[in-house]
Amino acid sequence: MDRLLQLKDMLDKHPDDSFLKYALALEYLKRGEDEKAEQYFRTIVEQDPAYLGVYYQYGKWLETKGRQAEAIDMYSRGIQQAMLQGDSRTLQELRNAFAAVADLD
Repeated sequence: MDRLLQLKDMLDKHPDDSFLKYALALEYLKRGEDEKAEQYFRTIVEQDPAYLGVYYQYGKWLETKGRQAEAIDMYSRGIQQAMLQGDSRTLQELRNAFAAVADLD
């Protein structure tokens, strides 16, 4: 079975699983289906803002689309969440990404 179909099948069984939504977003990116990927990224940010993995990947994707202001916002949100959760590694990654894109503006 195709990976995308497997992920969709699992998500049907576990519709609140942010990891599965994240995996689907990444799979859609691999396939060049950016709109579908972004839908999953947005859903995670809206429905499960504590899911830290989404902020870096979504921010990087936004950068590739020339959407720097949105990327900065995404990194900022992730930084806030990482601070709340005490996740120093993710916090540093997001701060570095934020600093790199903020220098472009």
